[in-house]
Amino acid sequence: MILVTGATGNVGRPLVSRLTAEGHKVRGLTRSPDRARLPDGATPVGADDLGAALEGVSAVFLNPAALRSGVGELLRLAAERGVEQVVTLSSSSVIESAMPVDPHNPIAEHHRSMEEEVEAVAATAGMRWTHLRPGMFATNTLAWAAGLRRDGVLRAAQARAQVAPIHEDDIAAVAVLALTGALEARGATPALTGPASLSQADQLRLIAEATGRSLRYEEISQQEARADMIAAGTPAEIAEVLLDIAAHSVDVPAQVSPGVEQLTGSPGRSFAQWARDHAEDFR
Repeated sequence: MILVTGATGNVGRPLVSRLTAEGHKVRGLTRSPDRARLPDGATPVGADDLGAALEGVSAVFLNPAALRSGVGELLRLAAERGVEQVVTLSSSSVIESAMPVDPHNPIAEHHRSMEEEVEAVAATAGMRWTHLRPGMFATNTLAWAAGLRRDGVLRAAQARAQVAPIHEDDIAAVAVLALTGALEARGATPALTGPASLSQADQLRLIAEATGRSLRYEEISQQEARADMIAAGTPAEIAEVLLDIAAHSVDVPAQVSPGVEQLTGSPGRSFAQWARDHAEDFR
C-alpha cells in the first residue's frame, strides 16, 4: 500500500494514475475525499485522519504543501506504523548552485527544513528516504490562465527571465520509481528540470501555438508585479523572492538537469507538450 499526500494536486493526480495503472494499491490523502475522483485502485482518505491513512502503508509520497500543520505528525505516525520508504516533493531551491539569489530564502529554507526533519525521523526509525528536487513546475504558468482567457494579454515582469519548466507527469514518473523500489532510492536527491531553458515570453508563445490564440506579453515593472502577486494571495516575502529570481535570470540560461531521462529512460516532456496537454485551461 502506497500513501500519496496531495493526491488531487498537480503532481499527486498523475502519480496516483501511474501507480494504479501499474497495479499498486494506493491511498490518496486529500482535504475533500468525497470530491477526489481518483482512479480505480485508489482509495481517498481525509487529511484529518492520518492514523487511518497510514495503516498498512509501506511507502509515502510526502508533499509538504498538502499538510497545513507541517510534516511532523505524519512522520511520527509513519515511524510508529513501520513505513519503510518516504519520498518527498522537495525543491531545487535547496541546491545553492541552482539559486541565482540568496539560498537562505524562505522557499529554500522551508524545503530544507522538511528534508532535515524527514532524515532525522528516518535515521531513528530505519526508513529509507528520497528527496525529489524539481525546479519550476510548468503548471506555475496556470497562474496566467485567467488573464489570458479574459483578454489574451499576459501582464508580468521580466519577459526574458529564463527557466527550465518541468511537466508534472515527469515528476510523477520519477516518484513512481522511488516509491516502488525500481531505482536506488536510499538517500537519493535527484534534481529534476524540463529539457530546455525558455524565457517567459517563449512560454507564452508556445501556449499561443497550443491554443491557436493570439496572445500578447505586456511587460510591467517589478513593483506592479509584486502588487499583483500579493493581491492574488502570494505572501509578500515569497513574491519578493520569486521576482528577485526572475530579475537575476534575465537572458541567463537556466540549468537543465538530465535527471528525468537518466532515471526514467525517456526524455523529459517539453513545455510545448505541456502547453498542448493544458490548452483548454487557456482558452
